[in-house]
Amino acid sequence: MPADRWVGQILGGRYQIEELLGQGGMSSVYRARDLNLRRTVAVKLIHPHLSDNEEFVRRFESEATSIARLHHSNIVEVYDLNHEGGQFYMVLQYVEGETLQSRIKRANSEGRQLSIRECLRCLRDICKAADYAHRNGMVHRDIKPANIMLDAHGSAILMDFGIARILGQQQHTATGVVLGTALYMSPEQIQGQHPDGRSDIYSIGVTLFEALGGRPPFEADSAMTLMHMHLYDPVPDINQRHPGIPEKVRVIVNRALEKDPGRRFQSCAEMAAALGDALKYLPAEGNRAVAA
Repeated sequence: MPADRWVGQILGGRYQIEELLGQGGMSSVYRARDLNLRRTVAVKLIHPHLSDNEEFVRRFESEATSIARLHHSNIVEVYDLNHEGGQFYMVLQYVEGETLQSRIKRANSEGRQLSIRECLRCLRDICKAADYAHRNGMVHRDIKPANIMLDAHGSAILMDFGIARILGQQQHTATGVVLGTALYMSPEQIQGQHPDGRSDIYSIGVTLFEALGGRPPFEADSAMTLMHMHLYDPVPDINQRHPGIPEKVRVIVNRALEKDPGRRFQSCAEMAAALGDALKYLPAEGNRAVAA
């Protein structure tokens, strides 16, 4: 079935699909036009093999209200969650920009690194977003560079809140997803424990490490090996990946990546404050390359 078969169709008598933006193991995302409000939106179409699962449908419907209740400048807003026949979909705020994953890849391909200042600002935004969600009873469970949008104004915006809970264990069986998910999983997630906000802090720590160093702290060819590394291997020295990282920043990275949740930052607000403090002490960028 062609990936772009939805282009030109109208969902729910309202959302006209215009262009495929991207797709993964669980969904495809399209740019669309809201014909009622005359604005551009993003529509995430959940793949049919998931919506055939009764447990998935139950989770989708139970999580919809919670997800749509999140209103924060650093969280992609969910406008609508619905289904047409067996096709489940979400209608989201459309953000012009690129993912942090794309920006890191571009910097790597150009033989440079993102500036320390940009990395700290980005992850401080994400900490603020996650803290707001945690205070409203929601843990993201899947924070990673691919789920962070960088908009035209330099703000970082967190995407896909609630997706991990809606998909449940499906995310660990979908082809091509396991390895990418394992890169950012906290030790307690790997051990099958119920994650709280400190699990998101670990994933933010992995993301900060990757943004600064160009690669995540742990890499392997299998999800099982990656999980073992998260559980038992020491965190590599970030200065080996990005020379000149200030001590304050190194301490933040290492604390976020503690194996024991009790030794991490205990809230995203606490981590955001630490990042803000580190930003104050950064020297002028000078001749250091800054990402676009």
